[in-house]
Amino acid sequence: MNYMTHTLEPWMPVGATKPKDDIAKIATEIGWNRLEIDRATQETTADNLVSNLTASDIVVHQFPSYLSLAFEENFQQAVQETGAKFIILIHDFEPLRLSARQDSDREYALLNRADGLIVHTTEMAKALNIPIPTFILGLFDYLTDSQIPDRNPSQNLIFAGTLTKAPWLKNFPLPIKVFGNLPRKWSPADLAPTLKLQDILPQDSAPAELPDGIGLVWDTDDTENTHYQTYQRLNSPHKLSLYLAAELPVILPSFSPFADFITQHHLGISLDDLSQLPLTFDYDPIMGKKIGHALRHGNHTKKLLQELEQFYETK
Repeated sequence: MNYMTHTLEPWMPVGATKPKDDIAKIATEIGWNRLEIDRATQETTADNLVSNLTASDIVVHQFPSYLSLAFEENFQQAVQETGAKFIILIHDFEPLRLSARQDSDREYALLNRADGLIVHTTEMAKALNIPIPTFILGLFDYLTDSQIPDRNPSQNLIFAGTLTKAPWLKNFPLPIKVFGNLPRKWSPADLAPTLKLQDILPQDSAPAELPDGIGLVWDTDDTENTHYQTYQRLNSPHKLSLYLAAELPVILPSFSPFADFITQHHLGISLDDLSQLPLTFDYDPIMGKKIGHALRHGNHTKKLLQELEQFYETK
């Protein structure tokens, strides 16, 4: 049997659990079982999670669970002691985007001991350089049952997501609608008048509720301890999937792993620097609908899990 872990995190900010929730839901749709990890009570132990596992099983663990590293290590060991395959699906890997991380050696050790990895991109796989079977997710899916409105071309700029990783917004000279919470350290008085702060949208219906415009995917660093901008060279931003699921054109850095995909499919534009805005570009609404439909229905995750099943059936 195949299992997908799903961490229950009731107090997390709106949208923070959407990627994990969607992957767990897609996995169950294709017949996988769900292993619930209750972070709220922290009563979950490795023993009760693995009690039904056998040597023919596959466990894909959505990492990190944000429980202790001791839990992560014990859970991995307990799964592998049953003979089941333990695959780590990386959502974020903090040693790649935070410097001087205290437990990075232990986190790398977790990856090295796994039976397989699922990473965002080939660039992330190369950066990790872990010598075990590695599978590429690509774009994160973005499930929604909401009807996407007919889109009208618009030059309005949109940003949706964590503002902490986008300090450039404070002084951005162009009009932009921003869907997110103001970080505690940010004062409204310090923001450019061009920034129009909007309420966070319900994550399951956000693709339908975003207005017409162009979605910006752009992180920068405001401290020497973060590498958010460098991380964009490796990761698959969830906000990119949100915009594409909403059938909106996007703007992203030219060094993004998805820059060629976006430009070749006429889904937006890549830039070296935000100072190059505003620019015009062609957008193919037919391709936009095709990609958006695939993301809203979980096609990328389904294909990945089927590939993983076929690989381990032969092992």
